[in-house]
Amino acid sequence: MEKRLTLSPWGILKYCILFGLTLYAWNFFRSYFLFLALILMACSPVISFLLLWFGKDSLRAKVLLPAERVGRDTAFSFAIRVDNPQKLSAFTADVTYCWNNLFTGYAERKKQRLWVAPGQGSEIKLLLSSRYAGRVDVRIEAFKVFDLLHMFCLRGCEKTDASVIVWPAFSEVEEEALHSCVEGFPQENETKKRGTDYNPDYEVREYIPGDELKNIHWKLSAKQEQLMVRERLATGREKINVLLPLSEDREFNDGLIEALYCLGRLLLHKEYPIQLYWPGRGGLLRGCFIVEQGELEHALSEILSDSGLHEQGAAETQMSVEHPSESYILIQTGAYKGAYIR
Repeated sequence: MEKRLTLSPWGILKYCILFGLTLYAWNFFRSYFLFLALILMACSPVISFLLLWFGKDSLRAKVLLPAERVGRDTAFSFAIRVDNPQKLSAFTADVTYCWNNLFTGYAERKKQRLWVAPGQGSEIKLLLSSRYAGRVDVRIEAFKVFDLLHMFCLRGCEKTDASVIVWPAFSEVEEEALHSCVEGFPQENETKKRGTDYNPDYEVREYIPGDELKNIHWKLSAKQEQLMVRERLATGREKINVLLPLSEDREFNDGLIEALYCLGRLLLHKEYPIQLYWPGRGGLLRGCFIVEQGELEHALSEILSDSGLHEQGAAETQMSVEHPSESYILIQTGAYKGAYIR
């Protein structure tokens, strides 16, 4: 964004009033000190302008958020910092920031005024708490810097945003039987088991952030000059299709995400590969194959980083169109974490 230096009408008005009062006092008292004050006041706008102009490239604002994901309903601290490496000049800054949960669509906007000290800058620490899981983005929408006299306003200074994943709640259910968690799910001794616990069959695809390093196909990556990873097609038992039926209700979707995380961990613990489906943009189903805990968490991060608000029942309808002969677990909340749809 191009930097622009503009006049501040309110600051100029206050300066003119103060200068007029000082001039009137000098004209009445004819004081030597008032005369010096008039000279200083006449020079100060030029000095203030030059200090702000020469510091325009070093002034920057940034958002500081926790490096790791945070839990739902947990108050976590974040900071907005304005850097000012100049040793001689101080400024004031107006920062308008917005934090929004991409998954739920909730957004909130606030404005803060900061005193930017010379050589140190300024930092304000605030608290955020999200009732729902999702990716929270904190964006600086407007960053304006004023000189000491508030006569000039600098816009377009560098600003850096940040984001953090708010993770769903989790309760350990690893020792539970699947048929007690999923309505209509067959007994484990009735499900098919492959001959080996590891299937060497795999497909190769491009690397996605979050993939485990041990799955990288180094030789192929060197040939294609981009990271490629092996994705296992199946392991242990027959794969289980899982459908996440997101709706228009934030409260309902939050419960679905929690149920998906708990049930996904349980399925992996019982050695079931997961073919996960969820509604994406345009109403089409998105999917990924999961055989490890890290892949489950990567899939959850991807879901939480997009809009989770969708038409009620659209996922089930699309599943019947795209995979009409497939059985699947329909994630739900309540007495069961899912229902087995044949």
